[in-house]
Amino acid sequence: MDLKERLRQLSFGSKTSSLPIEEEREGDVRERLERLLHPEKIYRRVECCPIETLVPGEIVSTHEGVTFRTEEYFPSHFQYGEMTLGEIHNLPTYPAHLLLRDERLKELNFRKALFLDTETTGLSGGTGTFAFLVGLGFFKEEGFVVQQLFMRDYSEEKAALTLLEGILESYQFLVTFNGKHYDIPLLETRMILSRKRSRLKEMPNFDLLYPSRKIWKGAYENCRLVTLESRLLGIEREDDIPSAWIPSLYFDYVQTGDARKIHRVFYHNRMDILTMVALAGRIHLIYHDPRAARPRKGVEHFSLGRLFWDHGQHEKAIPCFEMALKRCDDELAWEVMKWFSMALKRLGKIERARWLWEEMLSWPEKKDGYPYVELAKYYEHREKAFERAIAYVDQAIALTPPYRRKEFQLLQERKQRLIQKKANHEAR
Repeated sequence: MDLKERLRQLSFGSKTSSLPIEEEREGDVRERLERLLHPEKIYRRVECCPIETLVPGEIVSTHEGVTFRTEEYFPSHFQYGEMTLGEIHNLPTYPAHLLLRDERLKELNFRKALFLDTETTGLSGGTGTFAFLVGLGFFKEEGFVVQQLFMRDYSEEKAALTLLEGILESYQFLVTFNGKHYDIPLLETRMILSRKRSRLKEMPNFDLLYPSRKIWKGAYENCRLVTLESRLLGIEREDDIPSAWIPSLYFDYVQTGDARKIHRVFYHNRMDILTMVALAGRIHLIYHDPRAARPRKGVEHFSLGRLFWDHGQHEKAIPCFEMALKRCDDELAWEVMKWFSMALKRLGKIERARWLWEEMLSWPEKKDGYPYVELAKYYEHREKAFERAIAYVDQAIALTPPYRRKEFQLLQERKQRLIQKKANHEAR
């Protein structure tokens, strides 16, 4: 036995091969090259529990291959959260363009909107991240449909994206939750890598994360979808899985073909889409009729009041500020009184505003000199009581930290102007 043969046996153990050394080595190199050139081909064990046996759906053929698709229909009377799907569908969608400052959303219509949510192989995005499950929801006839496109392995991505491409053509708007910075860029990247044309970035996107933050920031520990679902909408899922587990569940499924764990991701994704529908309904209901929506906390009323004021709906802002003041805690009350009094002042209700400024003077923890400055203005311009106005400015100066130089300087200038006006008034 020559040295080359002995080395070969050491490399492969005691197992011998009937193939010549060169032919065996060539086959090994070919297989390695095949894996490098075509990473989408997954070499896995025989499927012991395929996804089709656990999730109702069908294998769909396209010119790019096959993929797995599920579809579930929910009737209009189906209730998820506070309202039925039919009630949500019939809500006015007027404020969407104001909430996101996107004029393209002026014509938002839920019947023309596609609700979109993805489950991916990672949270970082980038070219190495796949959207292995694309969930799509849309109103159809009197009900709502949830479709899910699932890659049983990486080779089915092009077929799934082909189906998505066709569905996008039928809709004018997208509704997502943080899709602007995650789902849409990721799908856009996958489309480009698959040499497909994508409308995703062109479509007006009503991203629910941003209006949710405007209304409920501070009301709950965070504004994640799962938090708003349970704390705001009162929905509790059954037998759900944490989002952090999902990538590893898919990796395991791809390697083993065993769907006994991955099938729970379909439920998770479907509930995310239904929660988005319920949240979109809640946002529009609370905007159009806060009393019907019954905000639960003072901070919600306060946020709504600011939204209404910013959008020029002053008659709706004032009741929200009033309710916020009744329901909020002491920590928030100072800011509520500032906004409430500013709104009253601008609407010409100066005596009600003065009552609030004087109420703020009795507050145990004053955050700034705002009420003193406003009362100084009141007594300067309306009462011509310059001595009293100067006293209020002095108190504002005492509450202003030295590092706030600009504010401190303006107060000093106001005091000098008042002293001069007082002198001129007395000289008459």
